[in-house]
Amino acid sequence: MNNEIPLKYYDIVDEYSTEAATLVNESERDALAHYFKLLITRLMNNEEISEQAQHEMAREAHINEQRIDEIATFLNQWGDAEFFSLTALQ
Repeated sequence: MNNEIPLKYYDIVDEYSTEAATLVNESERDALAHYFKLLITRLMNNEEISEQAQHEMAREAHINEQRIDEIATFLNQWGDAEFFSLTALQ
């Protein structure tokens, strides 16, 4: 586990992995946690997230860019209540 990424993002990865169409491998967990951290930080700052920005974050986090749309759908279906409860975890 990467010490720079708070555990709450790994909790989100765990939740995402239960719904992902493609199995989330243990080797992907750090990269996905990093991507969720980048993405959710932008969302919480009310920043616009373009498709280009999503691809840039995916490259920075080293995730498979084919997961971008699935992650966006996951967050949209998840709803505000669950999103904010997990992002508030310490």
